[in-house]
Parts: sequence; structure tokens; C-alpha cells
Amino acid sequence: MIRKHVVAALILAVPLASGVGGSSASAAVPGTSSTAVYRWGVPGSLGAVTQMERTTPTAVAGIKGKVIQIATSNSDGYALTTSGAIWAWGVDNYGELGNGTTSPYSVQAVRVSFPAGVRIVALPDPMPFDGGLAIDSRGHVLGWGLDTSGDLCLPGPVELRPELLPLDDVTLATGARAHSLFYAGGKVYACGSGADGALGNGSKASSSKPVTVTGLPARTRVTALTSSWNGSGALLSNGAYYDWGYNAAGQLGDGRTVSSDVPVKVRLPAAARQVSQGGSGATNGQTIAILANGSVWAWGANRTGQLGDGTTASSDVPVPVHVPAGVTFATVNSGGYACYAIDRRGQLWAWGGNDYGQLGTGSGALFKATPADVGLHLAHVSSTARNVAGF
Repeated sequence: MIRKHVVAALILAVPLASGVGGSSASAAVPGTSSTAVYRWGVPGSLGAVTQMERTTPTAVAGIKGKVIQIATSNSDGYALTTSGAIWAWGVDNYGELGNGTTSPYSVQAVRVSFPAGVRIVALPDPMPFDGGLAIDSRGHVLGWGLDTSGDLCLPGPVELRPELLPLDDVTLATGARAHSLFYAGGKVYACGSGADGALGNGSKASSSKPVTVTGLPARTRVTALTSSWNGSGALLSNGAYYDWGYNAAGQLGDGRTVSSDVPVKVRLPAAARQVSQGGSGATNGQTIAILANGSVWAWGANRTGQLGDGTTASSDVPVPVHVPAGVTFATVNSGGYACYAIDRRGQLWAWGGNDYGQLGTGSGALFKATPADVGLHLAHVSSTARNVAGF
């Protein structure tokens, strides 16, 4: 059922994140100078990897250095440190770990092998399914892992180590399922599967070469890119948010359930400050946003309560998230069947589906339709499909 209504927003404060245990923005592993990174839920490539399944946050071993960014794909987790190194863990059927090997999976983090002289400065979040992306200090983007749909803009089908993509002056990137988005030289480009119009160029054709996303306002800077299963989005510097692609459950938030191969503007009560789009298949897909006035809104699929409004009715227009009384969300993140938020004190909250423990609460409940306290302090959280990580 698709629900259409708008009610009063909830006002939130300016973000202020604290770290694990509430002591700092990124807690150190005892006895080392490395950041504590946690994973939970379950990564999957050709199905769930039950050996890695965790219903509560579990520390990732092997990461060396202070972590400044984290990202997930459906099958892996990645952490960027101050030295420009990336550490990866999870499934490795297609070289997702980026170290020149393949293996069933790795619980311990391994270092991604970049060419000599390459220093990574940014991690896209989320990553393409079964693959990885990274932006270096010279504005180049590198990709590795599975590339059968051309989402890495490379010949493919598998890249065991990071390879340069044919784009320059890249400042933003993201990917999901079988497509990727890039902001390069003031334009948005897309590669990969054009299913449901995910490439945003007025066509449903696929392309292994970058194509220009059409229909975004000219002379307005893009500040963030979002992606999900057959879905894409762009947040502009004026707070306007446009999305395109799959829309069976109202994922585009435009009051319809018809997919679009060009960007459509989401009607929000105020300018958006942060937006996260999630979805891992045809039966889910939702977006959550924090607006400039502090309110939190969500739209799309809701069969497991992932819109956080206390119901399981999907909505093709934005609806307010039920933020707990006295709590102010600083950042939000959307996964497959679940969503996450960190409040201004660094406390982690989660809601939605919990069939693989992706809420991290240890509860056996199949879903929660409003935010639940996970009992962990973090600076950042990332989720793709049912795979979750944070630090």
C-alpha cells in the first residue's frame, strides 16, 4: 500500500558526534593507535555468508591507523585511514578485497593494493555491489572487484586490484548493485546497468563508458551523490534533492510509483542537509534525509518499518521519522531493509528489518518500526543490503 501524507516535522539540533564509549570521535583499539571499527549483520555475494553473521557489533581485527572514513558494499566493508590506506574485510569471490587474490571471505581486514604513489583521500559510500571505488589525491577514481555490468567503467569482468577509471577531476562517487555515479568537472556521470533508468540519461540502456546524467539544474553544484538497487540521487548545494531510477514502492518520493530515467525533484518541507538512499532488491528501497530545519524525513518501501514512522505502509512522498523524544539525529544512513542514525551525542540508533541481526541490538525481533538504541557510540555508520559497519 502506498501512503501519501505530510505532517509536522521534528526539530533537531546541530550535529555533534562522540566516539565509542562516548569519549572521542573515534575510539582507539586498546594498546594501539588504531581506531576501533565494528561490523554486524551479514555480508553476502551469492547469498549470505553465515560464518560472518553477527547480531551485535563485533570489532574488526587487522586495521592499522586512525580511521577517517568508512563504507560498505553488499558484501564488504572498507576503512580509510589518515595515511591514505584502505583496509577491507568480507567476501572476496571477485577480488572485492582489492589485494590481488580471491577467497571465500576474510574476517580480518587486509590492505587494498593501490599502485605506487597513489594516496586515497575519499571513500564513496555505498560501494557498487561486489566491488570497490576510491578517489585519490589527484582527482582520479580507482575501481576493483566485479565489473560484469560495466559499473566500474572498465572492460571487466573482474578486477583483482584497483584500476584507474576513465574520469578526471572526480570529487564525489557512489555505487550500488550494477551502476555507479561520479561528479567530475562539475558534471554527474554514470556507468553500468541502465535498468529502470538508473543512469539518469533518458535511457534504460547500459553503458560501460561514462554517460552524462541529464536534467539536473545547470550552474548548481552537487554536494553529495546517493545510490541504491537500480536507484540514484544527487543533493545540490541549494538543498534541493533529485533522484531517478526504480520507483515501484515510491522510492523517488515524487508521489508516483513509475520509474524515471531522468532526475525528478523530491518535494521536501525544507532544504536537505544530508540524504542517504538505500535498497538491495526489488522488495525494498528507501531514502532518509535530515533537513536544514533539523527535521528527519523518509520515503519509499516500508514493509519492515524502515521509514521509522511506526508503520509498515510504504510512502511515495516524504513522511517524518519518529525521532525519540529528547534525541537529535546528526547523521543518517539507509541500508537494505533498515536505516540508521547517530545522534549529536554519538549514540547509534537503528530501525527496520532485523532478519540477519542488522539492527545490531541482539534482539530476535524481525523488525522495529521506530528507532531503537543500539547501545554503542560511533562517529559514522554505513550499511548496504544487510551488511553494516561503523567506527
